[in-house]
Amino acid sequence: MGFRGLPTPSVPTLILLAALAPALLAPVPARAAAEVRVDALVGFNGTAREGRFTPVILSIENPGGRIRAQVALSVSWGARGGVPPGWSVTRDTVLDAGATRRLSFIIPFPRDVYTLQAVVRSQATELGRFQADLRPLATPNRIVAGISSDLSFDGLSVIGGSASPLRVVYPRLDDLPQGWAGYDGVDAVVVHDTYFQQLRTDQVDALERWVVTGGVLVFTGGAAALQHEPAGFGRLLPVRVSGLVQRSGLPVAAAAGSERRMPGRVEVAQSTVLQGTVLASDGGLPVVVRRQLGRGAVWFLAFDPSVPPASAWDGTLSMWRTILEGDRVPALGAAYRSLPAESAIQDPWIAALLDSGPASFPPVPALLAFVGGYLALLVPLLAARRQRRLKGRVRLLLLGALSVCACLAAWVVFDRLLFRPGLQVVDAAMVDARSGDGLAVVTEKVAWFSASTGTVELRLGSTGAVVQAAPWRARPDSPWVQPHLDVDLGASTAVLRGLDLERMVPRLLAFQDVVAFPVSVHVQADPGRIEAAVTNGEAQTLLGCSVMVSGRAYPLGDIAAGASLRKTFDESAALVAGEADRRRAALFKALEGEEDPAGRPPRLVGWLAGPVLPLALGGARPLGDEPGLALVSVESE
Repeated sequence: MGFRGLPTPSVPTLILLAALAPALLAPVPARAAAEVRVDALVGFNGTAREGRFTPVILSIENPGGRIRAQVALSVSWGARGGVPPGWSVTRDTVLDAGATRRLSFIIPFPRDVYTLQAVVRSQATELGRFQADLRPLATPNRIVAGISSDLSFDGLSVIGGSASPLRVVYPRLDDLPQGWAGYDGVDAVVVHDTYFQQLRTDQVDALERWVVTGGVLVFTGGAAALQHEPAGFGRLLPVRVSGLVQRSGLPVAAAAGSERRMPGRVEVAQSTVLQGTVLASDGGLPVVVRRQLGRGAVWFLAFDPSVPPASAWDGTLSMWRTILEGDRVPALGAAYRSLPAESAIQDPWIAALLDSGPASFPPVPALLAFVGGYLALLVPLLAARRQRRLKGRVRLLLLGALSVCACLAAWVVFDRLLFRPGLQVVDAAMVDARSGDGLAVVTEKVAWFSASTGTVELRLGSTGAVVQAAPWRARPDSPWVQPHLDVDLGASTAVLRGLDLERMVPRLLAFQDVVAFPVSVHVQADPGRIEAAVTNGEAQTLLGCSVMVSGRAYPLGDIAAGASLRKTFDESAALVAGEADRRRAALFKALEGEEDPAGRPPRLVGWLAGPVLPLALGGARPLGDEPGLALVSVESE
């Protein structure tokens, strides 16, 4: 009997409902995520220099609802030995409804780079994809980036000539990199005007750190100079602009050590020098100012070189040649080309630690002593005669026992020193700074190897560091290859994956970043007398410090964190750099091998016994029985 007011279902109806029940009761599948549209801007205005790191901006347009997504960006280049080399960066992000999300990345751009691919996923569902051929974007030429509302600096392209061509690009202010390595392929950035926009703090930080690594930043004057400080460049400017004045016959440093006057009436930015050297002035008015910042420099030109009379003056080109002379040294050398194609153990930086650490081969004298002792026992046994009452069977037993003991001794030596279970890691770093800048360029190399195969994961405490993996030989008969390396970027860390270990094959990674380094040094070198004053604002003790003057070292000893030290030497107190601790001798080669040590400014050299760039392997920082060593070099004020 059915419910009151409802008809009683018939038997065929009940059978039909029973058959359809699984489909009717099954959970309703979630609505498929909406597709997104992905586009990419590679380099500066679609131009990227070969063998350098370059910026990439992904634009992801989401027409649907709000999505939590993972964005994977990868580049690949020519395969060798069947292993496709490449680089992949992933990042978690939120795509707001009906909005376009812009994400900035920095990727290596080798000379044989082929493709770039970007994939957007949400819960393993692909939402969008972008793929492009990178070969048309590559250029071997030097690049100058002009921040300008018009094509003000196209004339600079003739500076390099046919021997070293130069290309001028004009990136939008919003497209400027957020990380210093995004400028790796750029020799100079010329700031003309900022269209009355303000840069973000991370963009200004990126420019400052890039200059520290060897970049050249030029601020031009004239009326547009009034925009520089409001745009956010205040701390980078070597001057403070207060107004505009008109001058005639302006003196300009056209070449190093010489001055020429620019004919005609010129509108000049009136300013006060904050820091730097005035290379040309008109009375008390600074015209050309240069500030040294790390390995690079910041220039200020009080006039506008893109408008008459400066643009038509024959000395302008000579001035630009002086400013833009030299090719900037790239981060870590040319991308994937700078590290030696040989075992990581043979790398001179790592060799300084491996030389005396437990991760090394037995020393040659020990091996020679072992072989000599073995032969000393073996030869008499082989030469023993019957008349000495040494029977053949006894002699055979003694030979066998001696061979077994030798094998056991060799196994203990190699097992303790080389074939120990687990991963063995050593690292060494170079900290290059200038006193008073507060920033240092840190290049760190980390090598590891194991007696067994496997895969490791490395965590960096900074997402701003660039990383380069050395090639290694997978088999004796195979070519040098570089596997695909994956980097996951978090809020404050980067996780490196795809680091495969071959049995007893060392791996080597190199990192470079710019970090705060508040160490100040002042050295006064007079004939027969050296006076040094050092203040260590670091949180670690500077160990084994010396003052380097004209290729000779004057020992200062350890300088504790937060401490200051002042010391006076005469020339007889100097030590040759090569007399340092033998574990550090290989690191000293970088100082001893300079072409003109006498021409370099005095500096402080020391060590930090601990990490400079935060990194962890398996949640810790295992360094075997040797702490990581960082050679510190701080140029004197």
